[in-house]
Amino acid sequence: MRLARTSFLAALIGLGLVAVSAQEAAAWQCTARSRAAMGWGVSSSRSSASQRALRECAVRTPRGMMCRITRCRR
Repeated sequence: MRLARTSFLAALIGLGLVAVSAQEAAAWQCTARSRAAMGWGVSSSRSSASQRALRECAVRTPRGMMCRITRCRR
């Protein structure tokens, strides 16, 4: 009985990992760069992914420098 329960839990975890990887494959991935830093964002919508990338870049960039989106892909 214990082996069956362990096998069921392992299968359930495996299905969960497959579902997560399928979601990430359909997500937008954007990269933002400045002269000093870069940021990366992932989301199901392009605008959210680009905003995350810009925010992540801005946190790492010194004051007075700008970040810009260099790449967005699905």
